[in-house]
Amino acid sequence: MYNQKPDKLRLISLGKFANVTQNMFAYEYAGRILIVDCGMGFTDLKDGTEGLLLPDISYLLQNKQKICGIVLTHGHEDHLGGLAYLLPKIGIDIPVYASRLTIALAKARLDEAKIYRYSLHEIKSDDQFTLGPFGLRFVHVTHSIPDTFNVVIITALGTIYHAADYKFDWTPVMDRQTEVAKIAHYGQKGVLLLLSDCLRSEKPGYTASEQMIEDSLEREIKGCRGKFFVTTMSSNVSRWQQAINVAVSRGRKVVLLGRSVEKIVAVAVKLGYLRLPQKQLVPLNRVKYFRPQNLALMVSGSQGQPGSALDRLAQGKFHQIKIGQFDKVVFSADYIPGNEVAINKTIDRLSRLGADVSYSGILDDLHVSGHGAQLDQALMIALVKANYLLPIGGEYRMMKQFSILAQKMGYSEDKILLPEEDQTIEILPGGKVQIGPRLPLRLSVVSQS
Repeated sequence: MYNQKPDKLRLISLGKFANVTQNMFAYEYAGRILIVDCGMGFTDLKDGTEGLLLPDISYLLQNKQKICGIVLTHGHEDHLGGLAYLLPKIGIDIPVYASRLTIALAKARLDEAKIYRYSLHEIKSDDQFTLGPFGLRFVHVTHSIPDTFNVVIITALGTIYHAADYKFDWTPVMDRQTEVAKIAHYGQKGVLLLLSDCLRSEKPGYTASEQMIEDSLEREIKGCRGKFFVTTMSSNVSRWQQAINVAVSRGRKVVLLGRSVEKIVAVAVKLGYLRLPQKQLVPLNRVKYFRPQNLALMVSGSQGQPGSALDRLAQGKFHQIKIGQFDKVVFSADYIPGNEVAINKTIDRLSRLGADVSYSGILDDLHVSGHGAQLDQALMIALVKANYLLPIGGEYRMMKQFSILAQKMGYSEDKILLPEEDQTIEILPGGKVQIGPRLPLRLSVVSQS
């Protein structure tokens, strides 16, 4: 149980601190290891294709008998996409816990990889249980995908509040509001360390509600005389719902373009998270029977990933469908840092083919982030009332801006941890939290083929 004799707790970011993707955190305490998230990123390979960037799991392989479980905070690839690579290498049945939608997406990815030996457990935000020395509680938060949780980790050394991706959206499109009272409850009980998403710490104010996007998409489709394309992060279920709503209201048939979009939509429709009338859905091989102005296509590849559906479309590699003069392509996604060149190249190619391309460089209302801006982060800090703060999920400059924000709220610099990418975090008896020794980490790059 988590009330056993105190010992030092070590926290390792296996995907490296000061990093946006491949989120994976190992909490090691009293001879056991709890893993929170198991994500992956993307990178370009030398042959021009896209590769997968995976956390360094060598430490887990050396200590796999200590692992008591994996908790997934939500269904985005940068938080669960690494499961299909981790589980076979570990070679033992590790229980995986997550919300209903997250479990379904994890299962779909594992089945696609032909991995059938796994132990997935659906949890609700009110569930409470113990894994080894870790007491686990959950808080439902709003994000760009339904069923997103923060994780409260209770140990004999103190309580840790793990707030991965979140924002405070009071009018969510297809989800309930953040459990603010529950966050405040844990803050009142006492939290030693808050790990907080810091991706938008450079942005003032609150992140806007997802609800505003539907009006923007309506404006964009209104003047489109040809095919209407929308691209966003494949796992952004609420954005697909908004794009589908707009397309159906305009009498357009919906086409799914890209394996990842097809997979996400199929799972979300099956579970009732997404509404897509089957009579409105048209398979790619039947597109030729419809006039361009009667089609709306949901396309994967918003980050300009080589080999993605949007990349192939921009290079004219789809024989079933081509970009025409009156077509419109809407980018409804933020740039992930490092992808700017690939995205701009894709926009150039689409423009050369004659498309009217709408993107954040010319319009600022095409995308709403799932990540909280400065006031969202300030609200989380104020509610949790932690003794120490650790910004995660952002690059170092974002961690620094989070620190500046926290200092304005009264935190001293020594209470805000800004580790280098391969440093560890230590929680000591007596409530002291400090940056620990380095653990050399080497991310893995594998081909998707």
